[in-house]
Amino acid sequence: MIPYKQLTLAEVFEDCQNKFDNDKYQFLSLLDQTINLDEIVPVSFVTHFHASTGRPRKHPLYPMIKVLLIQRIFSIPTDTLLIIFLKYSQELRDFCGFRVVPDASKFTRFKQDFLMDLQSMFDHLVDITEPICQRIDSNLASMSMMIKHHIAPILREFVHISLLILTSV
Repeated sequence: MIPYKQLTLAEVFEDCQNKFDNDKYQFLSLLDQTINLDEIVPVSFVTHFHASTGRPRKHPLYPMIKVLLIQRIFSIPTDTLLIIFLKYSQELRDFCGFRVVPDASKFTRFKQDFLMDLQSMFDHLVDITEPICQRIDSNLASMSMMIKHHIAPILREFVHISLLILTSV
């Protein structure tokens, strides 16, 4: 019988870091298998996104959320640079689910129109991760709650001001 070895959190992190550094396609596949947007995205966000717009949306909700995740994971500072990455990377387009890359105005409008929904999704994610952090380390749990209650409003205000500046240009 082959003995099984349980992976430590450090080994899992090292494996993810190795894939991130050396095999982007495998890293994206791992993300796609691991992240269940149905659990993270609140129903209210989905409902708001699919509310009657008079015509079908060209870009579905989950690809728009995935592209924002990619922007954060790869520390892509601007939507313009994000669009360039998407245009030159078939792997990123496949991961996000884009046949056609949205233009900058689509990203700006998405962030403007769904700012409160994105905040709700962030709050929901903290609610999901807090019990996990509590089981691992109570200090991590208190940090996640601090982020939710103290840093998130500051972040929301920063995003709101940034969007106002973007739309006034």
